[in-house]
Amino acid sequence: MESKSLSLPHLVQFPASTQNAESDVLYPTILAVHGRGSNEEDLIGLAPHLAQELLWISPRAPLLLGPNSYEWYRVRIIGRPDPDQVASALETIDRFIDESLAAYPIDPRKLFLLGFSQGSLLAMCYALTHPAHVAGVIAQSGYIPSHINLEIDETAVKNKPFLLTHGEQDTMIPVEWARASRDRLQQLDVDLTYQEFQMGHTVSMDSLEVISEWLEKQLK
Repeated sequence: MESKSLSLPHLVQFPASTQNAESDVLYPTILAVHGRGSNEEDLIGLAPHLAQELLWISPRAPLLLGPNSYEWYRVRIIGRPDPDQVASALETIDRFIDESLAAYPIDPRKLFLLGFSQGSLLAMCYALTHPAHVAGVIAQSGYIPSHINLEIDETAVKNKPFLLTHGEQDTMIPVEWARASRDRLQQLDVDLTYQEFQMGHTVSMDSLEVISEWLEKQLK
């Protein structure tokens, strides 16, 4: 099935099982939120390493940064994104999720956000403020900005599954920021899995293995 015309350009990858599936089948879904300077072709490349029954939807951020390079909000000071721009990006993602649910056979009970870097920041902020809309979050090399006053739904976010992976040698987003985010999530009593790896601002086979095992657990 080709991608539909929605508010954001995006790629869609269906599981191979769709070829013989009934028309009313709904699929567990990954919505991939790429990082600053990337595009919709990036995170969908992780699909072969994760559960094969997943439907993948990978949108492109709306702001042009350079050739084939996009971002969800403008960055002036790393670590202190503008609250209004973050709020606008979250509205963009919320609208795209609503459109995707209407356009594709997504199981709304098994819709997971998978982010990297800037995309992880937004994925975590979205899940904290819209916890009923997602089944869980995979946040790679990201953090929750402490200076932004998020309207967190503390009741609905309780026990929400979060997986945070981060490189101990990350020079873009220091691991200390991830640890602060871990501590904040623990205070909110989410179902948190946090793991650090010997890597920089990237994804490794070791981190993918942890993500794969976490997803398999969530999909049971």
